[in-house]
Parts: sequence; structure tokens; C-alpha cells
Amino acid sequence: MRALKAWSGLTYREIAARAHQNGDTLPPSTLATVLGRATLPREGVVRAFVRVCGGQDETDAWLRARSGIARAAWTPADPGGAPGPALNDGEGADGRHQMADAAVAAVFAAGCLTSWWCGKRLGSRAARRRHGQGTH
Repeated sequence: MRALKAWSGLTYREIAARAHQNGDTLPPSTLATVLGRATLPREGVVRAFVRVCGGQDETDAWLRARSGIARAAWTPADPGGAPGPALNDGEGADGRHQMADAAVAAVFAAGCLTSWWCGKRLGSRAARRRHGQGTH
């Protein structure tokens, strides 16, 4: 989300104003908090943020990635273990640090999604330049 904000070139206030125009609520203070921490934001925040910074077409992909990260954080490391949060004490029955696993999965998923999204956006810009339309 930080990379998407940087790519958009929008300030927190501009994002908040555009979200309000879309019927969403994203106060600048909430945006600063969400982008400043390493925890998974609520689905509604992701949806509103991506609608403003990336466009409606990308929203579903971002929500799928968010859901995948959330599922990874709630999957027990022990296949025979009881369902529930894998983040109780940070350590699974097999001694693995589940919080670290979830963090690695989140960073990997975010990197993949950002690479895909930026490549898609840069490709469409290059196509517009080839056709003499420029970028705005």
C-alpha cells in the first residue's frame, strides 16, 4: 500500500478527499496509521484506498491478496492442530515461529502484487506513449 501511495503521488489529504467523493471514509490520520504499521488493514480500508490510488479495476486483486495474507496468518503450522489464530504465542507445536512465517508471507504477497500492478500500469503508459496519447 505504501508503494501504491507513492506511485499515485497523492497526499493523505488528497486521498481522504477522493475517498469521500467515492462515498468512503478515510481520514488522513487513519491513512497515516495504516501505512505506518506492519499489521494487516481492514478490508474496507484496503478497498477504499485502492479505489482512490489504483482504480476500480485493481480493487479485486488487492482484496484477494489481503484475504490470502489473512488466511496465512490464521493457519496453524501443525496440520493436525486445532483451527484458530496462529499468532497466540508466536510459536507452533513444531517450534516454528508462526508470526515470522505470516510476516514473510505478507511481504512476499505484497511484493508480488506490487510488481504485477506496477508492471501493468507502466505497460499501459508505454502503450499510450507509442500511440501519441501521452500521460496525465
